[in-house]
Amino acid sequence: MPEVISFINLKGGVAKTTTAVQLADTLAFMKQKRVLVIDLDPQTNATLALIGEERWAQADEAGQTLAHLFLDQVNGTQGFEVNRAIIRGASNLNRVPETVIDQLPEDSRYGRVDVLPSSIRLIDVQDRMQDIAARSFYAVNPMEVVRKFVAPRFAAYDHVLIDCPPNLGFITQNGLEVSDHYVIPTIPDRLSTYGIPQIAGRIGEIRRARDLKIRCLGVVITKYQSSSTQHRQGLERLPGDLERAFANTGEAVPPILKTVMPQTNASAEAMGFDRRTSTYRDKYGSTQVGGQAAYKYGLDLADELEDRLMPVPR
Repeated sequence: MPEVISFINLKGGVAKTTTAVQLADTLAFMKQKRVLVIDLDPQTNATLALIGEERWAQADEAGQTLAHLFLDQVNGTQGFEVNRAIIRGASNLNRVPETVIDQLPEDSRYGRVDVLPSSIRLIDVQDRMQDIAARSFYAVNPMEVVRKFVAPRFAAYDHVLIDCPPNLGFITQNGLEVSDHYVIPTIPDRLSTYGIPQIAGRIGEIRRARDLKIRCLGVVITKYQSSSTQHRQGLERLPGDLERAFANTGEAVPPILKTVMPQTNASAEAMGFDRRTSTYRDKYGSTQVGGQAAYKYGLDLADELEDRLMPVPR
């Protein structure tokens, strides 16, 4: 089974989605892994970055987004089909037509990114999630929709990356329910790290109540500016903040990952699906930042996370 990782922060604008999408590209096209991105965020940014507006509009019109999965449960309908909804060969780095990808065997080592798209319609669903249990005569828990209808497809992948909304409601809990780990991307400033205690505490409560195995894999520093006094001071303060945040959660204090993702123009521009790009290096930038080419930070992050996911030798 794959490693399933949720990306979460209660503050917007911290490069949560950018980090998840770059990691998906890195694992697929630099490490030849099969990656599924599940976009649970109503903002739909990961979806648009990976398939563009036209392809997303087709999926939304056809009723094949995660919003439609949840709407089926709320309304008692059956329009969503997970095998049809998963869009194969996403990312503008992909060079193989979807028709060819569909012909490859499930165990093919061809690296690729697939995406299960989001929709702005998720905003309407969030306030109706509590109706799912009653509608299904308590056969479906509102926190288990993704587990029941999507998780059976996970076995076809090496990694599943989940982009969560900036809240801890039922939609996010669906992502946490199926995750082995979660990662907190954050800018090292007060506003971006303010919600970490709420994340740690609430996920600790959910883990105990639901008997889940999910643990924090680490905190990823994003949009770092070495010239910023606020960022340097925030980075120095963060270990103590994490110790306090995780003190009563029942899990170890997570590490601050060694890979610090810098603020670059290339990383922001990489989220534009229609931007012409020929290689991973071109997409994520070859400009020198902090002593190395910008694109190498994505490789470093993938290496570090894979190292942390490896079982400890006995």
